[in-house]
Amino acid sequence: MRAARKKRENAALIAGGSFSTRQGRILILLLTSGALAMIAAAWWYYARQRAEMEGAAARELATVSDVESLQIVNWRRERIGDGRVLMSSPITRIASRALSSRAPAEADRADLLDDMSRLAGEFLYTDIALVDLDGKVRIRLNPDETDASELRKHARGDLARQAMSAGDVVLSDISLDTRDGRPLMSLTVPVRGSGAFILEIDPSRFLYPYLASWPGPGRTAETLLVRREGDDLVYLSKMRHAPGTALFFRRPLRHLTPPPDAVSEAGSAAKGVDYRGVPVLSEVRRIPDSPWFLVAKIDAAEVDEPVRRLGWEMALIAALIGLAGTAGVGLIWRGQQARIHLEREAWFYTVANDTPAYLWMASPGEENSFINTPLGRFLGTDQQRLPKHWPEYLHPDDRARAHATFLESLSARRKYVDEFRILRFDGEYRWVVDEAVPRFSPTGEFLGYAGSLLDITDRRQAEEQLRIANASLAGELSERTRKEQEIQGLTARLIGAQEEERKRLARELHDDFNQQIAALSIAMGNLKRHIPEERADTRGQSDRIHQKLVHLAESIRRMSHELHPAVLEYSGLAAALQAYCNEFGELTGVRVSLQIDGSFDGVPSLTALCIYRITQEALQNVSKHAKVGSASVELSRSNGALRLTVSDTGVGMEPDRAEAAAGLGLVSIKERTRLVKGSLEIISRPDQGTTITVRIPE
Repeated sequence: MRAARKKRENAALIAGGSFSTRQGRILILLLTSGALAMIAAAWWYYARQRAEMEGAAARELATVSDVESLQIVNWRRERIGDGRVLMSSPITRIASRALSSRAPAEADRADLLDDMSRLAGEFLYTDIALVDLDGKVRIRLNPDETDASELRKHARGDLARQAMSAGDVVLSDISLDTRDGRPLMSLTVPVRGSGAFILEIDPSRFLYPYLASWPGPGRTAETLLVRREGDDLVYLSKMRHAPGTALFFRRPLRHLTPPPDAVSEAGSAAKGVDYRGVPVLSEVRRIPDSPWFLVAKIDAAEVDEPVRRLGWEMALIAALIGLAGTAGVGLIWRGQQARIHLEREAWFYTVANDTPAYLWMASPGEENSFINTPLGRFLGTDQQRLPKHWPEYLHPDDRARAHATFLESLSARRKYVDEFRILRFDGEYRWVVDEAVPRFSPTGEFLGYAGSLLDITDRRQAEEQLRIANASLAGELSERTRKEQEIQGLTARLIGAQEEERKRLARELHDDFNQQIAALSIAMGNLKRHIPEERADTRGQSDRIHQKLVHLAESIRRMSHELHPAVLEYSGLAAALQAYCNEFGELTGVRVSLQIDGSFDGVPSLTALCIYRITQEALQNVSKHAKVGSASVELSRSNGALRLTVSDTGVGMEPDRAEAAAGLGLVSIKERTRLVKGSLEIISRPDQGTTITVRIPE
């Protein structure tokens, strides 16, 4: 009988130990899974922050390259415009006489030198020369700058014949001056089949200042002008990080990513290495009507620096989480081993001492009446009662508060819960949670408290570490938000600066150039009246010149209107859109149906300008990509919001490719929409057209 009873007791203990072991394994698995999940979440957050920082840098590069390429294009057009004005001026007749004779007349020579001097003084040309088709210099503004080398003479002859063959002004590429090694460009103006004016331009005075400017705080950012020569890439401007390098620095073509054949005027963003072999983020853009490419770049290390610091911090946090999880697993494993050990020695203990919990009991007068063996070991005593009053075991800073809380619960006969530090047997104070419930006899007599202690030191330390980590992450998030706001503010200022520059250029074109052309047209009319009737060819030529002046005036007027629509300021948004849609249809052949619902008086000027520019960009996209002969524009105002819809029935695109195919036009539409706190929706399907909807709150 005794052997059978002992066998049953052992089986019960083994079953209880197996159940505890299963619980411990499940808890270990849960802790490990939680730690891995937190590490994965930290890595995801880091990757997202890095992608956002690189995206912001790419947008800044695209904006800078857009502005600087536009400046370069405008500068080239200005130079060609100067040449065309010179080509149509009376000075060409004098130059033709000088070229047709062996030695120019002194009067003609004096007139030509006077006009050359005024051109050089007004437009800052380095030198001006009149050459024949063989490249021989007939008259030169700076006679000390003569270069009689056959190579130089051959180059001048090529320029003159090229301009004569084209029948128009020719702006050469950047080259090195053979006289002093400086960068040089030439503006060649043909002279009536007998030669040409060659106006030398110093790019360092006009072109390079555009490249040297950077509108942001980029420490490593720079813009470069390059061109392709065979299998090489030639840098045409000075390199910020290689000041001692020769101006025309050559590298194999493979160092430009993407290759020039894949780059358009809209630009292409890429990652690669620059001329130093340093990883960079870059924006490569083709300069229209030129052999040049504009490269705007910034070191990837500068872009990733804030995120890299965040990565180290998050790696440290992940390591701490891993250590905490490992410590928890170790503690759980130790607890399991301790419980198994206690269960094996269960025959030697009473039922109360069989549990690993820290149990205690108190009398109605708060005196300690019992502690179990685990609690006795924790406190360093082998007695079942405390040898001294229990508050003496508490930390001095917690003693008075914990004692008062217990007395208050004792007086009210209610449940007692508190956290405090208690002195362990080894002299270390440990954080515990003490929880007890009142005991009553069957007759309702208060018998005291029965409670337990739970060591929560590791939990409190983990909570403190998490609090510090959360504070650090909150600071990083605030800093990222501030930088994103700075970038958005920079974008707004860039758009504003672009509009101001457009307005200034439009005013200059209208108030200055148009008036000069009008004066030239009047002068041409007066000149025509003095031409005899029998000079039919001369009168015909004057008519053609007069007609070209009229066309030129119309082109400048249209250009001025595109740069800054004056009708938007003086006639309002509706009239400006109607005028633009009509003019767009005449120029492109795309019929535009415009529907305007409601009154648009009082719309803020910034909002009106954004709607006008968005309509321009959307219709230009229809003309370039939709392959359709009609489009519709709808503008409405209701429920405190403005709604603009531009749609077509053209080729469309796949929905998942709309973002990837977004060019500069769509980027401009998004930025302008964000500038006025609006929302943008793009709906497109293959062969079902595209619809762009913009909603702007008032």
